[in-house]
Amino acid sequence: MLRGKQLDEAIEKELQIMLVEGFEKSPISHKSLHGRMTAKGYITGGLSTLSTAERKKLITIYISEQISPLHLKSNNQQLYVNKKTRQALTNTNKNLRTQIEDLESQLHQNTETLINIIEEVKLKSGLKIDHLLAPHLLKKYL
Repeated sequence: MLRGKQLDEAIEKELQIMLVEGFEKSPISHKSLHGRMTAKGYITGGLSTLSTAERKKLITIYISEQISPLHLKSNNQQLYVNKKTRQALTNTNKNLRTQIEDLESQLHQNTETLINIIEEVKLKSGLKIDHLLAPHLLKKYL
């Protein structure tokens, strides 16, 4: 059983391993870290063993580092850190779906405007510009 500085070093080493293993395989939380440390025989005490201010801070840093590739907004990151992972991911998913809908609407409006411009150019100049259009515009235009 480890104590003091040796335990702090073992905790950081385990957090580094969990970080390398990734969110899907080893999501970092106080409970999961405690389970791994107990299984390896580094600690025998309860979850409070990891509750010193320095250890909490260290675990939080590694949690933030692990979830940073998920690109969660700060309030959703806080939800995750507070163990409301599902809610944080649901909120992020909802926001992304809204963004997709907005972008699809903008694309549709821009495509319609471009088609109108193309029709005007063809009417006023008589140029054959169909061969210059991208395939997705040709489908909309024809």
